[in-house]
Amino acid sequence: MKNKLFVAIVFLIALSSWSTVALANANSVIVQSDSVNVRVGPGLSYSNMGQVKKGDKLAILAEKNKWYQVRLSGDKIGWVASWLIDNTEVSSATNKIGIIKVPNTTVFQKDNSNSDVLGTIEQSQKVTIMYQEQEWSQILYKGTAGWVKSSFIQGTNETSGSSSTSNSNNSDIKTVTVTQSNTKLRIEPNNSSRVIKTVNVSKKFDYLGKSGNWYKVRDSDGSVGYVASYVVTISGTKSAVKSAATNISEATIVIDPGHGGDDVGAESKKDTYEKNFTLAYAKAIKADLEKTGARVVLTRSSDDTKSLGERARLSSKIEADAFISLHFDSSADDNVGTGITTYYYGKNKDGTLATDINSQLKNLAINNRGTQKKDLYVLHYNSQPSILIELGYINSTSDYRYIKSSSYKSQVAQAVTNGLKEYFK
Repeated sequence: MKNKLFVAIVFLIALSSWSTVALANANSVIVQSDSVNVRVGPGLSYSNMGQVKKGDKLAILAEKNKWYQVRLSGDKIGWVASWLIDNTEVSSATNKIGIIKVPNTTVFQKDNSNSDVLGTIEQSQKVTIMYQEQEWSQILYKGTAGWVKSSFIQGTNETSGSSSTSNSNNSDIKTVTVTQSNTKLRIEPNNSSRVIKTVNVSKKFDYLGKSGNWYKVRDSDGSVGYVASYVVTISGTKSAVKSAATNISEATIVIDPGHGGDDVGAESKKDTYEKNFTLAYAKAIKADLEKTGARVVLTRSSDDTKSLGERARLSSKIEADAFISLHFDSSADDNVGTGITTYYYGKNKDGTLATDINSQLKNLAINNRGTQKKDLYVLHYNSQPSILIELGYINSTSDYRYIKSSSYKSQVAQAVTNGLKEYFK
C-alpha cells in the first residue's frame, strides 16, 4: 500500500513538473531571426526600446493585434511582432515590394474594413509588404503600419532593399533653393538636432532625398544635412514646398480644439463655454476630412486639459502636414465684436495655408475679417504649417445664432476641407 502511495505521489509530482514545463513552453517563444526590434507598444508606430537576437527565449505575457508582449532581461516589458519571430530572413532588405492595382486603394489602421482609415494610395504605386494573411496585407505607410486588401496588390520579385524601389515621385528633383533667411541646415530631420550651418535666401543645395517634411541635401563644400521643406523651393517650381504631402489623401492633419478641462475659454450669454464648441467643431471637421482619406489627429477628443506646448509638440512629433487650432472670439462687452479671423505666424511657413482656408471661410454667413499675422504660442512654437481660426464671436447675438446651429458647423467643416484640398494641390 505504501509503495503504491509512493508511486502515485511520484507520478503526480512528475505530472505536475511536466505540466509546468509544458505551460512555460506554451507561453514562451524562441527568436529565430537574426534580430527583432522590441517596441514600447503593439505596433510599428511605437518607438524602439531595444532588440532581441536569434536564440533568445522570450516569455509571452499577452497578445494584441498579432503582437506579443514579452518580458526581457532586467524585468523590462516590451512588444515584438509575432510574424517576425520565426522569420529567418528578417531585415528591411527582405521585405517584398508590391504594386497597387486599384485606384485610390484605402489603407486601414487594422485588418478590418470598419477600422480607422489612414489614407489612400494611387494605382501603380509601389509599397513595402511586411506581412500577409489571407485577404489582408500589412504595408509600410507613411512611417507606420497599415492594412490593405491583398487582392488590391500585385506581388513582384523586388525587395525593399532593391535600388529600383527608390521614390520615383522625387526622381525629377535635382536642386532645392532656400526662400527664407537664416535657414538652418541640420544634421538630423528635426528642429531639435544640431545645426551644421545657417544660410540665406537663394542658397542652392543638391537634392538627395526626403524624410517626412525634410529634404536631405548636399552643399557644394560636401556637407550633407536636412532642411525643412517649407523654407525651400524645388527645381521646377516657383513657390515654397508647403508640405510633404502632394494631395489631401496623403496628408496628416492635426485639428486642435481650443481650451478644454479647467480652461473653459470664452462664455456665451447662454452660459455655454467655448471649449464645448471647439471640440464639437473639431469632430465635425475630422469626420469630413476623413472622407477624403486624410489622416486626422485631434489634440484632445474629450473635455481634457492640454497645455499649449503639448498641442504644438504633437504637431511636430507626428510631422503633421497642417495644424489648425479652433477658437471662438469674445469681446469685452456683448454685441461689440463680430466676424471670423484666420491667424498665422510665419508668412513662408503658414501664409499659404491661411490664405487657402480663409478663402473658403469667406463663403460663410458670418463676416470675414481676413488673415492676420499674430504671435500665438501654438503657431510660434510649431514647426509645421499652422493656423488659428476664430470662428465668430461667442458673445455676439448675431454670431452666436450661427455658432450654435448644426448647419453652420457643417458648413465650417466643409469650408476647412475645401481649403485644405486647395492647399494640397
